[in-house]
Amino acid sequence: MANFNLEVGRAIDTGWQYTKKYGLLVAVIYLLVHVVTGGVSSIFNGLFGSSMNPEVLGNVNDAISRGDWEAVARYASLMNSGIAGNISTFFTSMIETIVGIGLYNLALGLMTGRFTEVTVNAFKLPIEVYVKAFVVSFLVGLICIVATLCCIVPVFFVAPRLVLAPVYQVDNPEAGIIESISASWHMTADNTLSMLGLGIALMFIAFLGLLCCCIGIYVAYPIELFATVAAYYQLKGNLQLSPR
Repeated sequence: MANFNLEVGRAIDTGWQYTKKYGLLVAVIYLLVHVVTGGVSSIFNGLFGSSMNPEVLGNVNDAISRGDWEAVARYASLMNSGIAGNISTFFTSMIETIVGIGLYNLALGLMTGRFTEVTVNAFKLPIEVYVKAFVVSFLVGLICIVATLCCIVPVFFVAPRLVLAPVYQVDNPEAGIIESISASWHMTADNTLSMLGLGIALMFIAFLGLLCCCIGIYVAYPIELFATVAAYYQLKGNLQLSPR
């Protein structure tokens, strides 16, 4: 049973203290990521169109049945635009996840003294770490989607228990993917409501950031980053008390 309990207020206060010291450069990184991902989406949408009409596939089938190959070719180009949109979404999500992994490493390093400033060295991780952390993030998201599809209530139980899995993976690069997910599940034992409360508090901070002419959201991002890592360090000791 977990003996280390999450103190939501302390985690948010830690997030704020680190944001005051390092948040400006972290916010700039988030801004650059949004500019780059927005540019990628614009390029794909400009070249191929934004989305595919849901009736296109049916029109293709009808054209094939009529033997109208000119129409097939025309509708196929529309299908390609939909595929391109999916590719664009994949690449933008991948960029955001990769940068997020580097920022987790930065926050972990700043809180332990491994880093003393915001530095690109935080992003110099082995490819294997990026791959494993990416897969962990993907699986956590997939599990939360399944929980939502099953019933809206379980996701409020599952998500808070798994949110620290990517942080654990970055902090323990030698760990396996399933081990990282399991570690998050165990370290948050008996802290589900506290983790949920932290998530709600961070969502509220992000909402306030949006109200500040949307610029404040770039202040909210560093607070969320550092508060999440602070929560990780508060609960990390539970892994020594609970067998995985």
